[in-house]
Amino acid sequence: MQLPKPRTILLTIFTATTLALTGCVADPDVADVLPDQGSVPTHVAEVTFPDTQVAQTSEWVVEQINGVRAINKQDWYSRVSPELTEEIPVDSLVGTLNSQLRPSLPFVPSDYEEPEPNYGITRLTPDLTAQPVDLHVKVDDTGLINALWYETVESDATSAPDTTEETTDDGEDVPSDGLGQ
Repeated sequence: MQLPKPRTILLTIFTATTLALTGCVADPDVADVLPDQGSVPTHVAEVTFPDTQVAQTSEWVVEQINGVRAINKQDWYSRVSPELTEEIPVDSLVGTLNSQLRPSLPFVPSDYEEPEPNYGITRLTPDLTAQPVDLHVKVDDTGLINALWYETVESDATSAPDTTEETTDDGEDVPSDGLGQ
């Protein structure tokens, strides 16, 4: 075995030092803006999804949203029905999920219900600084997603009380507390 020449050693040390000072330090202006994968909310318990096609698909969607990396559109082509892609391209669907839901993750699926066959609603609960989201998933008879949308859930703490005024028989305005109406 031949020993390295001093020039090779010096060049290796110089290259390693340069990489350590420039290449290995993350530049916050260049780094991807991805969620920090903060701690999982502890104020709610995670629901167990039932053994139905729509529940399994809903669970898969939640896993995609909560993933370590941004959602990859390639994973969705085989899961979305042609009817849905006619309404919204997979690129747009995945882009919306990445830009709208992922910044509030991690979510805990805290409630799940199936109000009708092939239709599931999953309550996604983030940490205490963000609003819960109801994720609606519909699948066709083959198990492909044919509808997907979400709605922000108004919590009791953020919804304003009804302060409309009532009018008495005398014509005077009486403030209403919004209860019992």
